[in-house]
Amino acid sequence: MNNDPDRAEAIERVRAIAADEAERLLSEASTALRRSPGALAALEKAIRDGVHGIGASILAEAVALGGNGYEGASVRCICGSRQKYMNDRERSVVSLLGKFRFKRAYYGCAECSESGAPLDDALGVAHTEFSPAVRHAVSLMGAEVPFGRGAMLMEELTGIRVSKRKHREISEAAGAALGPPKIPPRAESVGGHAVEDLYISTDGTMAPTLEAWREVKIGAIFEARPDAHNRPERLRTHYIGDVMKAEDFAWQLYRAAEGMGLRQAKRAIVLGDGAAWIWNMADFHFPDAVQIVDWYHATERLWTAANACFGEGSAEARDWVARCEKLLAASRVEAVIKRLGVLRKRNARKKKARETLDEAIGYYRNNAERMRYRRYVRRGLFIGSGVIEAGCKHIVGQRLKQSGMRWALEGLRSILHLRLAVLNGQFQSANRCAA
Repeated sequence: MNNDPDRAEAIERVRAIAADEAERLLSEASTALRRSPGALAALEKAIRDGVHGIGASILAEAVALGGNGYEGASVRCICGSRQKYMNDRERSVVSLLGKFRFKRAYYGCAECSESGAPLDDALGVAHTEFSPAVRHAVSLMGAEVPFGRGAMLMEELTGIRVSKRKHREISEAAGAALGPPKIPPRAESVGGHAVEDLYISTDGTMAPTLEAWREVKIGAIFEARPDAHNRPERLRTHYIGDVMKAEDFAWQLYRAAEGMGLRQAKRAIVLGDGAAWIWNMADFHFPDAVQIVDWYHATERLWTAANACFGEGSAEARDWVARCEKLLAASRVEAVIKRLGVLRKRNARKKKARETLDEAIGYYRNNAERMRYRRYVRRGLFIGSGVIEAGCKHIVGQRLKQSGMRWALEGLRSILHLRLAVLNGQFQSANRCAA
């Protein structure tokens, strides 16, 4: 059944198609421009589509030259029986160059009614009308923008029309196939320099599902080293994220940190917002790590206390916070606790203010040794978790919690994993897209 077209004949067919199409496009373009020079934008798209059509013809001929995928009178079926060759059947596939058609050997099983074509599997187009490159492009769109907008951008930029529903299906299938972020390769050095510090930072942010809002935990593991002025310089970063219990996510963080060179790093640093589960994780998985409450969350509690006592955004609140920030920067946490205690006495009759201050006092007492910021700065360490804060906003906020969005949990996790793969540089090959 091997009836490959003669290569020379295939080349001549493509040449004829290209010549005819080029002549048509040139004639129509020149006529349109004489009538209206402002028609250039529309002509660009028309010529693009015409040139793509030539490319689709080349694809069709190339597939035909490769054979029809005939593998004998029968092939093994998934049911354990044999699928018998039925005939050659033609089908179409939407590629980045447009739709093209080809014939392939088709097989069917009398036992279970399963059928298919080996060539479809080999080309990566079984059970889908779209080529791997189209699915890859759609998935990249789905990772970055809402599906409806992705469909519009795809058609505008490439001329390929893929419905909003298909954008969702393809993107979610790609994310499901990828699964959680792959553990990064072990590295003892970057750019010829030994890894000085490895930071493990984590935070959570809420995202809407059909049932309820769920917390998405995000982790950032990054390498850093002090520069010539003893200021920390961030190197490569690896992100992870999922919707799961804290203890399960802690194991993911640990495995990712190991992959990033935890055992080879001179220092390990855990940056967190002060949540108890983070420090429990640090004590268990990273017992030798330096523990730091990031500066943003430490000062955020000051603002919460000040606004409750002096009024939202008042001058008194700003002045009080400014003085407390200076104390924190100097590692004088006990002095901050004392100032909170003074406010507590002044506002003893105000229930909301009193409760806010009690919570703040407990927070600073529990985390006092994690707030010695002058010491950390002198050691050339980061004291802020801007990496994870930006990660939460970029990975979840900008894509998964826009106005009106409601996700099935598995759909949410699929797009989350897809975004993480793109961000980590782990989504490079079109062949990794699911059908």
